[in-house]
Amino acid sequence: MDRIKNKLRYLIYGFPLVFVMGCAELGSLTTAGDIYGNGSQSEISGEVRSVNARLREIEIRTDDRRTEVVKYDGQTRVVYRDRDDYTVSNLEAGDYVAMQVQTDRPGYLYTDLVRVRESVQDGGGASSGRDRFARVEGRVESVDPRRGEFEIKDDSGRRVVVALPYNARRSDVDRLQSLRRGDYVRVEGKFLNSDRFELEAFA
Repeated sequence: MDRIKNKLRYLIYGFPLVFVMGCAELGSLTTAGDIYGNGSQSEISGEVRSVNARLREIEIRTDDRRTEVVKYDGQTRVVYRDRDDYTVSNLEAGDYVAMQVQTDRPGYLYTDLVRVRESVQDGGGASSGRDRFARVEGRVESVDPRRGEFEIKDDSGRRVVVALPYNARRSDVDRLQSLRRGDYVRVEGKFLNSDRFELEAFA
């Protein structure tokens, strides 16, 4: 009788332990998320710089002035004007796009959806004024280190306020602080409006 009771006790108390251990083993199995990333997606937008069909890579200059290389494959969709019968090969340098991206196990960005917000052809073959690269040069008229900006007067007499971006490089901040009235400078970046310019680099 005691032996029967011991066996019953083992079955009653031992089964939950085996069940819990089994669940722990299942939790250690490799999932698709382990291989292809955590499955979470985000979106980046910017201007296409180039498309490498051999490596299946899209180089994009993002809105915050970073250069990213995003991988794609035969399943990647390209949507333009509500049509999704385009392919990555239809993308051109200068197209303004938004990409749905995720990070794979090696750490590369991958996209399965590209939305063309503005084709370079829409602007007659040139990037829009919002993102067009420009260069300005002239004499420094005033410097405001607190605001991170300075004013220059170009050779035509036009005055332009040059502002550093919020995430400016330390070297550019140091350069601005060393500027003096009368210094001749060349800067590269883009116009925010007719008399305000966002600096990308000192030329």
